[in-house]
Amino acid sequence: MKKLEYFLKKLRTFIISDKAYLTNKFTKKLGYIPNIKTPKSFNEKVNFRMIYDKNPLYTQLADKLAVRDYVSRTIGYEYLVPILAAFNHVNEINIDKLPKRFVLKCNHDSGSSIICQNRAKFDLHKAKEKLSFHLMKNLYYITRERHYKDIAPQIICEEYIDLFANKNRKLVPETCRIHCFSGKPVYAEIDYTDEFGHEFINIYDINWQLQPVTFDYPNMLEPVSEPPLFQEMLRLAQILVTPFDYCRADFLMSDENTLYFSELTFAPNAGRTVISPLSWDFKLGELWEQRITETQSITQTEPAFATASINKKK
Repeated sequence: MKKLEYFLKKLRTFIISDKAYLTNKFTKKLGYIPNIKTPKSFNEKVNFRMIYDKNPLYTQLADKLAVRDYVSRTIGYEYLVPILAAFNHVNEINIDKLPKRFVLKCNHDSGSSIICQNRAKFDLHKAKEKLSFHLMKNLYYITRERHYKDIAPQIICEEYIDLFANKNRKLVPETCRIHCFSGKPVYAEIDYTDEFGHEFINIYDINWQLQPVTFDYPNMLEPVSEPPLFQEMLRLAQILVTPFDYCRADFLMSDENTLYFSELTFAPNAGRTVISPLSWDFKLGELWEQRITETQSITQTEPAFATASINKKK
């Protein structure tokens, strides 16, 4: 059933244009018709980027393997979650050679992550079924995010990073997303999950002041102190996003002394983030001095990215 659904979505791309598809999804989700030709709001500008901006760097840096070379050369390899192995096919996975805890995911999409907490109890067959399906998929046909279309799919095995060891889970940031405009961090989108599985997102400025806005999820009302490495995270984000008019740099914090790069995001939520109040959608849009980089080559900003090392712990 999932394969049939995916095939129909792929077929749909030959019938409905990206612009028509994205306009329809935008209107249904956000409740207003987007002006994609001359965008003003943040979500409109994300859609404009997906349709018209063909910067090849987006594809290179959306690849979870290729981006590692960029991160290593710009801020340092120590900020990368160590890779244990990479595979082209699920049958290459030899679980006996993996540690007790690890993470499997694909390099070319979203939602494929599988966390193993105990190798002895890990359902490898089920994991292979999920990963096989994701290897077959091309995210472009599902979200119309064109920069995912030309990424060669692989499976990555990463070390497991315990973000919440001996901590109050509710007060520990799950993912830290730094929204950067014109190469500078402006707002931090911080994810939290409480002990009951309820999800929250707080938006802070660069001085850790909570902002009166929500992104898709409600604010966590309990006050949270500024993480010790927050300012360092902003500094690293600024280095990573230098080439872009807008980019979101995502990080993980495993403890008070360790930061890990997560990913660079060029089209958050495929341009359909529910921002409340709506005025903030346009406030963020004003910060984005958008430009088209259709013919920009990789060498204009960084040397060509080398193939990421595989089957080697970094």
